[in-house]
Amino acid sequence: MPAKHASKKGRNLILVVEDDPTIARLLNHWLTQRGYEVEILPNGRIAIDRITADEALPKMVFLDIMMPFADGFEVLTNIRSRKAWKKVPVIMVTSKSSESTIVKAFEAGANDYVTKPFRPNELMMRMNRLLS
Repeated sequence: MPAKHASKKGRNLILVVEDDPTIARLLNHWLTQRGYEVEILPNGRIAIDRITADEALPKMVFLDIMMPFADGFEVLTNIRSRKAWKKVPVIMVTSKSSESTIVKAFEAGANDYVTKPFRPNELMMRMNRLLS
């Protein structure tokens, strides 16, 4: 497995932490069409394993909240607790739309928050803003 990530060093890697296969495929398609490499992590435990491994840093993370094994807040806490990952932009992409959840995400270190169903062009603009 490490060889898979090692080949992506220095590239435009985006991590998509999403347990819904339809959303994951949509983001994968949308991002690869724009020249990004995409790594899909289908649950929170796999995401935490990936974050704690000493592998290539992504340019950005798209992170769902409601996932099996570890939720998006736990994953985000792991991202922000690691020195190398502190500046990696994280966009929460989730169906949770309550004000308290949005505030909690920003307090935990999210850079942006988009609710599902998302509008692809809006998501692209938010992503470009964080990557510029």
